[in-house]
Amino acid sequence: MTTAHLLKPYQDKIIDLMLKQETLLASLYQIFAQKFPEYGKLWHKLAREEQKHAGWIQQLHVASEKKVVHFRQGRVKPSQLEIFVQSIEKKIKQAETDGFNARQALVCTIDLERSLIEKEVFLHFFGITKKARNVMTFLSQETKEHQELAEKLYAKTQGVRAHD
Repeated sequence: MTTAHLLKPYQDKIIDLMLKQETLLASLYQIFAQKFPEYGKLWHKLAREEQKHAGWIQQLHVASEKKVVHFRQGRVKPSQLEIFVQSIEKKIKQAETDGFNARQALVCTIDLERSLIEKEVFLHFFGITKKARNVMTFLSQETKEHQELAEKLYAKTQGVRAHD
């Protein structure tokens, strides 16, 4: 008996791109942690959580193959996610070449996390099990938390001279 591949190729691609975006965000936040050690606690926390999110997306992908979770791409298209991933890759290169000061790095984080929330990238998995539903809820909540943490730190740095 063979098991049929449940996801369409473009759905697999969307999930792969979602996984890549989380891994790239973790890399970007690690760079920010190195460049701006005064805010290292925030950046390290975000990087760890983005890695955790990547693991969760991988688990959801496997669960979708086992019919524990269904994947609905909604309005998200692979081309949109490819553009977002390319944007993160450019920001990584910019960060590596000292293209951000600390406040700009915070704004970058706010924008990236807000974009994930607006795209509702983590709500494309439809959980059949309670565990799967909980994972999706945590992904969505932590993304909102990331944005809020960066916004609070940005507000605290008003009037503080940023790294040049």
